[in-house]
Amino acid sequence: MSFFEQLLEKLKIKQVDFYKIEKSQRYIWVIVIFVILAGIITIDIFPRQVNLEVGQVAKNDVVAPKTVEYIDEEQTEALRKEAANSVSKVYEEDVGILTEVKVEVRKFFDNVTMIRKADVELENKVEQVQDNYDIELSYQNLSYLFSLSEEDIELLKEDILMILAKYLNRGVKNDYLSNVKEQLSQDAAKLSEDQQYNNLVSGIAQHFIKPNMIFNLEATEKKKEEARQKIEPIRRTFSKGEIIIRHGKVVTKDDIKILEKLGLRQAKINYLNIIGHILIVLIFTLIPTIYISQYQRDILEGEGILALLGLLPIIIITLAKLASYIANYMPIEYPSFVVPVAAASIMIAILIDTDLAVLFTISLSFLVGIVTGDGVIGITVALVGGLTGIYSVSKLSQRSDLARAGLIVGLTTSATIFTFLLMVPNVELARFLKVLWGILNGVLVAVVTNGLLPYIENIFGITSPVKLLELSNPNHPLLKRLLVDAPGTYHHSIIVGNLAEAAADKIGADSLLARVAAYYHDVGKTKRSYFFTENQIGSENPHDKLSPSLSTLIITSHVKDGLELAKEYKLPQVIVDVIEQHHGTSLVSFFYQEAKHDEKYKSIDEDDFRYDGPKPQTKEAGLIMLADMVEAAVRSNVSAQSNPGKLEKFVRELIKKKLDSGQLDECNLTLKDLDRVANAFVNILKGIFHNRIEYPDNIAQQFKEGKKLDGSTNK
Repeated sequence: MSFFEQLLEKLKIKQVDFYKIEKSQRYIWVIVIFVILAGIITIDIFPRQVNLEVGQVAKNDVVAPKTVEYIDEEQTEALRKEAANSVSKVYEEDVGILTEVKVEVRKFFDNVTMIRKADVELENKVEQVQDNYDIELSYQNLSYLFSLSEEDIELLKEDILMILAKYLNRGVKNDYLSNVKEQLSQDAAKLSEDQQYNNLVSGIAQHFIKPNMIFNLEATEKKKEEARQKIEPIRRTFSKGEIIIRHGKVVTKDDIKILEKLGLRQAKINYLNIIGHILIVLIFTLIPTIYISQYQRDILEGEGILALLGLLPIIIITLAKLASYIANYMPIEYPSFVVPVAAASIMIAILIDTDLAVLFTISLSFLVGIVTGDGVIGITVALVGGLTGIYSVSKLSQRSDLARAGLIVGLTTSATIFTFLLMVPNVELARFLKVLWGILNGVLVAVVTNGLLPYIENIFGITSPVKLLELSNPNHPLLKRLLVDAPGTYHHSIIVGNLAEAAADKIGADSLLARVAAYYHDVGKTKRSYFFTENQIGSENPHDKLSPSLSTLIITSHVKDGLELAKEYKLPQVIVDVIEQHHGTSLVSFFYQEAKHDEKYKSIDEDDFRYDGPKPQTKEAGLIMLADMVEAAVRSNVSAQSNPGKLEKFVRELIKKKLDSGQLDECNLTLKDLDRVANAFVNILKGIFHNRIEYPDNIAQQFKEGKKLDGSTNK
């Protein structure tokens, strides 16, 4: 029958045994869990697309499914370009230009002086000047130049040098040279009343003036880049749940860009993002796996436990994914607040181990925060809720304590949410209503744990302390049947339970399991209770009329009968194992010796007088075997009951016999454990069989007369 067929049979509340997982298959199971978790986290099961184009009218409000912050590249670039364009060009002054211009002007006038002295016609003199210098002076102006006296020419030269120095000292840029020449001409026109003289000054100065401010391209570009860098990137943030496009609005190009940033415009595969999420899942899968393989290897032997540890994270992460999806359509800012991480934490703590529950809570909290995108606040709330759940069930005494644990988780989660909200500047009062999500989380935790725990126990074959506490109730139908049909066995089982519980506390075993399993270890005696000495009244013993082999068969059959009753009453497998193993393969020595000394039996096979076994496989089963043996033996040994020294010696001898016979070889009880077990048994038995005061028959009459037991009077 397949696993799924067995799972369907749970409708009949039958226990399912998971596949016997070999070592290599356990690794495959871990890989399967990792692949499933990675798939849930990285694959968007419910992709949401917004098919809008520029110019269309939005028919519905478009809400941001997650908080996103991005840099508006276009706007940032526009501002940086504007800043760069506003930077003025960088020029460097060439200080040698002024000197160079002065030299050229003086050479010009030296040349004019030489031409003046030449014995040629005026027309030839003018032509020489025009040939030597491409100067924009008319024939009339040049003729006027040669008509000036030497003193006037010297004055002309000084005026030209003065004007050139004036403008060159200010700085003449190449792209402003034409403007400078125009201004120079205007200044020259004001030098004298002789307009021809002014024209000479203007024409010659304009010819010789040149830029002395050189444009520095490299420095200009550097300055522009500095101006660009001073512009901070324009960041835009859209919070989860914020309306991006309202109903009835015309969609713009900016709206489309926002939709693309939110991943609503078109599905884009971000492979680096996927790889990052897969690595995170791998980390938080390996952490508990390595911990279990190093410190909790016994968990690997339990197929049901291993399956539960794999399925619980899948369920929680699936719920987180579902909550994240619902938050896209509802005003839920932090969907992780309602994910019942504490439910998984509580179930692992109750069913498996507290330390392992803490480790799983840490891993699950981080994965939930990643799935929902709630960041630090989501991780913290889940972590605090899970740890609180673990601590709140540390002393579990009844199933109603799970509801109390849910209430504690809800209050703690709400307090954590409230604390984070206080850290938000200028938070609105309405946002404090988010603390109600913490209360809802606690309610979900209580409902999930109370509702699923019984089914998990049956499906995965794991027994919780709550189940054991329910089984320890004297009103349990099987215990009531044991009390009615075999009262002596019931009393014996209670004492065995006390002995086993005390011993388990001393050696670090499961004391609750030891006590409850002891209550049921002899339930098979209810079918033929009168064949067992603790239930016999009077001196008549039915075994006196039976052969030793038949008596042995009846005595040993109580184990098989107990297994049938356990199946009928649907007892957990751990209890069934104790019923089957509490005698191991022990010899029924009384009837074996009787048969051995009976002449009717020619050949006696010792195996015919042994229990079928198997030997105890756990410490709890071993303790119940020892407690069962010790209680029965001490009850029949009056001398040991009255003497503490004899009692301790007798108990230790009994334990040693079991050890020597090999019955404890498979239950991991060490010699040190057995020493502590013996001390625990002796302390309990001393309390049961201690000497009591013998009260006089007329005690009631003495109290009526106002006398104390020692003879004094009461005043």
